Amino acid sequence: MSVIVNAKAPYDLQVEHYHGDVLAIRTATPRISWKYDGHVADSDEVELQITRHMPGQAGTVESIVTEPVNNVLFAWPLDPLVSREQVEVKARLVDGDTKGDWSQTLKFDEGILEYWELQSSFVGPSWPEAETDHRHLPLVRNEFTLKDTPVYARLYLSALGLVEGHVNGKQIGKDILTPGWTAYDDRLECWTYDLVGDLKAGQNAFGFYLGDGWYRGRIGFKGGKANVYGDKIGVFAQLEVTYPDGTSEQIFSNSHDGLWKVTKGPITQSDLCEGETYDSHLEKDGFDQPGYDDADWLPVAQIPFDRRKMEFPILPPVRANMVNKPISIKKIREYDGKADWQVDFGQNCTQRIDLHITNAQDGDVIELQHAEVLESDGSLSTRPLRRGQQIDQYISNGSDAHFEARFATHGFRYAEIRGWRGELTADDMQCKVYFSDMLQTGTFESSNENVNRLDDNALWSMRSNFVSLPTDCPQRDERLGWTGDISLFSPTAAYFYDVEGFLSSWLQDVSHEQKRLGTVPFYVPFIPFAEWTEPQGIAIWGDSAVRVPWAIYMASGDKEMLAKQYETAKGWIDEVKGYLSEDGVWDRKPAYSLGQLGDWLDPTAPADDPVKAMTEKNLVATAFYANSCDMFVKMGHELGKDDEADEYTKLAKHVHLGFKKRFFNDKGIMTSDTQCAYALAIAFGLVDDDPEIKEFAGHRLALLVRRAHGKIGTGFAGTPYILPALTETGHMDEAYQLFLSEECPSWMYQVKMGGTTTWERWDSMLPDGSVNPGVMTSFNHYSLGSVADWIHATVGGLKPTAPAWHQFEVAPRPGGNLTSAKASHETPFGTAKVEWNYTDGKLSVSVDVPYGATAKVDIPGYDTVELRDGHYENSFDYQAS
Repeated sequence: MSVIVNAKAPYDLQVEHYHGDVLAIRTATPRISWKYDGHVADSDEVELQITRHMPGQAGTVESIVTEPVNNVLFAWPLDPLVSREQVEVKARLVDGDTKGDWSQTLKFDEGILEYWELQSSFVGPSWPEAETDHRHLPLVRNEFTLKDTPVYARLYLSALGLVEGHVNGKQIGKDILTPGWTAYDDRLECWTYDLVGDLKAGQNAFGFYLGDGWYRGRIGFKGGKANVYGDKIGVFAQLEVTYPDGTSEQIFSNSHDGLWKVTKGPITQSDLCEGETYDSHLEKDGFDQPGYDDADWLPVAQIPFDRRKMEFPILPPVRANMVNKPISIKKIREYDGKADWQVDFGQNCTQRIDLHITNAQDGDVIELQHAEVLESDGSLSTRPLRRGQQIDQYISNGSDAHFEARFATHGFRYAEIRGWRGELTADDMQCKVYFSDMLQTGTFESSNENVNRLDDNALWSMRSNFVSLPTDCPQRDERLGWTGDISLFSPTAAYFYDVEGFLSSWLQDVSHEQKRLGTVPFYVPFIPFAEWTEPQGIAIWGDSAVRVPWAIYMASGDKEMLAKQYETAKGWIDEVKGYLSEDGVWDRKPAYSLGQLGDWLDPTAPADDPVKAMTEKNLVATAFYANSCDMFVKMGHELGKDDEADEYTKLAKHVHLGFKKRFFNDKGIMTSDTQCAYALAIAFGLVDDDPEIKEFAGHRLALLVRRAHGKIGTGFAGTPYILPALTETGHMDEAYQLFLSEECPSWMYQVKMGGTTTWERWDSMLPDGSVNPGVMTSFNHYSLGSVADWIHATVGGLKPTAPAWHQFEVAPRPGGNLTSAKASHETPFGTAKVEWNYTDGKLSVSVDVPYGATAKVDIPGYDTVELRDGHYENSFDYQAS
């Protein structure tokens, strides 16, 4: 059965990869996208109505007619925009004289395109700051007069450090950790806020809290480093207003007019990992309102910074996107009329407690400590946090108050609230869940609640670590942009969320660090720590230069992004080419203590030696390099660089051949007879040219799984590919046996042990409930959650096969006693959806295909069917695994 519904009005208009209306885009020729809510007739065209004007001025209206198939990243059809220009776009379908309904209007502003138009200065404390850590944080304020209530008002805001802005007693925006973490030596984000409605004729006031953040705060493990980018913090604020009479005015943060003042505020110290201390006795009530007496404040000092490095962001801000409430509260000790309480918020993630403080007496210190899990004795497990002990303190002045840390975030499920007077209840608190405000695009659900929980765990780990940049973990003293983790997880991430802007922003820093350092480093931005001080090219981590942009491209179809990353990817391919032995194998050992990381955290590796994996490191390195070569060749062809792609095809074939000759014996057994080795060989197509070896490799992999009694034997490198390899070679019984095993190590073991996120180690928590003794133990790492990509493609049955999901595959493979599943993804064309039910040998499948995409339905025993836009339902005879 098929159902075709004609489209009414286009919907979900977007500029570039922003969602909704947006302020201050960074390109003068933005691309526009839209979707259709049904079938578009062959005779239909699309009319775009574009209104553009400068602030406070009359606009011009122009109409553009184009074909309906141009609805993804349609090139800007008019003259380039200029700084501050405002645009409105709407779309409708037209067929001759028949006009459809207009879409909702998309509104966006152009940013400031020339750096010299950013005229403000960074201003901050003017007192000596000798300390390198735990510095008393400042407040900055300014009063200004407006001749009338503005009809247009834009605040361009950034900081060296972190900033939270206020105007006339109200917080500006909902963002935290502004401006975010980038490679500050190369670029610094400048965020834009609409202050119309917040400003008035007459006196107005700005107030800013400043924090150390990544700029000068202590970053990293094994002691970390402070003052990495500088030792002075400051705010950049540039206000531009237009009045009803068409005149305009600008206000600049500066140190020369005497109107910008600074003093020490109530935050006496703040560290991203260690936590924050707030002394309410030092509050400056009303400092962000006009009329405040700042006579005892000091003039600000200017902090030099090259404004050519400032840019407008393409990624979304970090915001509170969800809320968790306590599921249990228990008193754990009493003393001196106070008590300590332990709270379980039910979900491990990046969050902060918003605590309503009542009953506190003057001088009381209320302490909040956060942890992911509990020790066997029921206490907070803080040993894995190392330096990042995640302790916030509030020093009370005796008044009721709400307290939430400003410049620290915490990864936790459990918290202890200490020094509380009276009864602590759920009404006294909530947890705000923070991550970059991306649009969720992917969903999954099945008849097996453990499978659903596992998929949710991967989703929660992604949210927890997509905070300004893709980090490894959100809790301990690390929180770095490790390139290996996202190298493996990027396809999964691109299913769950629209990550184009978020990851493209981070890839700018990857390119910068590669140019600066001569290789793609272990993490980005790069800061030298301990054994990681000298960056070296290593497999998987360095392969992120190829793998991440390709994953984004498959999700978005954005060739401009791909072109921007092409030279970085090429640089990586060319670098490693020089490391190969004559036979095409990557034998060269990186010149630092750990060497190749190989199948990192293979479950057989000792707790404190994660490099000791079963699979040869050069095997893993060569397999990933071969896969990167193949991806790079595809990049070249997609970008029309066919001659260059043909040259790199020769390199790819050389590496493929070298891999097969070196790592397979004449009987088809691999030199590393491991799950990881066969998974990589199969999933990366390294034996596709020899069907007999491929079939044998599949059988051998299935045998190794059976011999392991369904336990996983792979680390970071092999885990994303073992289930796809078993599926590709027809071993669904073993795939489901491995997938659903609850014995340690396994994915479901983590679920059985109560995990609400993906763990760094298979055994981060041991079967007796104790925490793994290794010094590197996290309960919130998304890498092993890359299994979700297989869940969506094979259990759900939904997988892209062409960029932008222009084509996708519907190929559910029920097994493991699952009776139903459904998966959906919001593609650039609209919603792709699969839903199936399995009963008594009958597989019923429904498919939704958006206009502009095609779906290929692949059910064993039946011919492949291609479906165009519409809703389809069918039933098949099927024998589940």
